[in-house]
Amino acid sequence: MKVLIINPPWPGKGYGTRSQNRIIKHRSDKYLQYPIFLAYSAAQLQAGGHTVAYIDSVIQDLDMPATLENAHRINPDVIFMETTTPSIISDYDSLEQLKAATGARILVGGPHATYFHTQVLEECPAIDVVIRHEFDTKIATVVSHLDDLSGVAGITYRDDAGIVDNGDGEYTRDLDTVPFPDRETIPWHWYLEAWYSRRPFMNMMTARGCPYHCAFCLWPQSMYGHKQRFRSVENVIAELKQLVARYGLREVNIDDGTFTTNKKRVVDFCERLSLERLDLIWTCNGRVDNLDDEMLSAMKASGCKMIRLGVESGSQTVLDKIHKGLTLKQIEDGVKRVKKHGIQALGGFMFGFPYDSRESVEQTIAFAKRLSPDQVQFSINMCYPGTSLYEYAVKEDLLLARDFSEFDMTHGPVVKTMDMEREELEHILARAYREFYFRPQFILQTLQHLKDMDELRRTFRSLLSLLKTIKLHR
Repeated sequence: MKVLIINPPWPGKGYGTRSQNRIIKHRSDKYLQYPIFLAYSAAQLQAGGHTVAYIDSVIQDLDMPATLENAHRINPDVIFMETTTPSIISDYDSLEQLKAATGARILVGGPHATYFHTQVLEECPAIDVVIRHEFDTKIATVVSHLDDLSGVAGITYRDDAGIVDNGDGEYTRDLDTVPFPDRETIPWHWYLEAWYSRRPFMNMMTARGCPYHCAFCLWPQSMYGHKQRFRSVENVIAELKQLVARYGLREVNIDDGTFTTNKKRVVDFCERLSLERLDLIWTCNGRVDNLDDEMLSAMKASGCKMIRLGVESGSQTVLDKIHKGLTLKQIEDGVKRVKKHGIQALGGFMFGFPYDSRESVEQTIAFAKRLSPDQVQFSINMCYPGTSLYEYAVKEDLLLARDFSEFDMTHGPVVKTMDMEREELEHILARAYREFYFRPQFILQTLQHLKDMDELRRTFRSLLSLLKTIKLHR
């Protein structure tokens, strides 16, 4: 069959992408993450004997009429779309129009569709099948069995008798059996992160699942589970060697939920990467409580440029309430340790938890300044459906959002906080970014790290992105 994978136009201001986002929000620029699960889907569909086409209307600057024209020309038998909470109302409209234009069977996936798997079928008659949780490892089987889906686990679908729930299914245990992402059908060069230093730059995943239970974190709870499944180091190195040989890869972002959980595996990976002499720099997600000097030394020696660290809050009370499992002292020590080894630290901070107060917001901004990581990401907690925090907010009647379109981080918090009106946090991101980045201490710290033209260009590009972000949230 001919399958069209599609990302239709994004509703509202700014730019958005439905794939690969743990924190789904509008951006002020087009530095959008590579949709690696879509690339995995394309590879597995082709391995199953299907042909695959791709449209990303956001990246390609296509409005809905142009999107429909392109889809009609492709003439697919099946259309697959990854949906998100803030775009779901627009997604329904796009799918209705795509169905009318092509007559294709419509498949959807993603956290929102997984959580509301029956509801989305009821609300959008165009949708035929919901592929729940990790859709990429199921999609080829679903497409191959569209005439009889009764034996396919992990889906909810529509048939003549109504809506049928086939249960959650199981996760793929041996990730080495999964084909490498198809970076041609899902073009790798369309996507970048604002903080890249070298090109060609790409994303990859070496594991799925995250063993931690942060109440706000979407992917482990709705997409790939808490049990971590690892690709072998040999399999990861084979993909990197292929990317270097085929595309001249120079920088890679390892987008595992938490890359640093297994010290032996991390050190083995670093030693093998150094041995292969691939001349790569790389970035990953980590946690301060599993980074020690031996691991960090090996990471630095193998080209690790930056580690993204989830800090979330400067209030110990908030950290405990969201089940972060860290103390402020651990976070402070961990950031210092990363920077001591010459690796950049990116700190992630969030506002708008149900447990937040005016005091905790000020504590978080002050803590970010005191830690002074090399980069920061400030976000508003969106309490996405599929997380335990959403369940808590519903149970306690804390939701403020009138509909899901307000879960895009441009309307302020979506849940009640301890003592703040929603409007008080509507522009908190602009304030936090401004106060953090425009400090003399941070400017001096940044200048001291400008060691080559790659970093100079990255810093200038990040500054432009920062100014656009502040304008978007002002």
